[in-house]
Amino acid sequence: MIDRSYLPFQAAREYQDPGMQKWMGFFLSEHTSSLHAAKNRVDFSTDLSKPQKLLLLSQLYANQLKGQFTIKHRDKKVTLFGEVREMDKKEIYIKTNNRYSLIRIDDILQIQLMRNQ
Repeated sequence: MIDRSYLPFQAAREYQDPGMQKWMGFFLSEHTSSLHAAKNRVDFSTDLSKPQKLLLLSQLYANQLKGQFTIKHRDKKVTLFGEVREMDKKEIYIKTNNRYSLIRIDDILQIQLMRNQ
């Protein structure tokens, strides 16, 4: 407890500091902002290493099989369906139904074989 006996006004001498309670508005706004940011966060993690990606892509390419590719594109996850038409160590061309897409291998998050060929 803080000694305020030297103050001239009785209200000031008897004032009870709310302690941490005065910070609750600040903490609530910070917590709300943090929750909002977490809700809008997109998980771009992948279980595939670069050699694993290259192996899967080369198998799709060599056998002319269609795949489903989940990629990172402008801070969003995008899914493409198509065939690998060209590839090197850094990027691939995927032919979808209506266009070709150039994809960086580092932006590929998942690769799956499409069963219905």
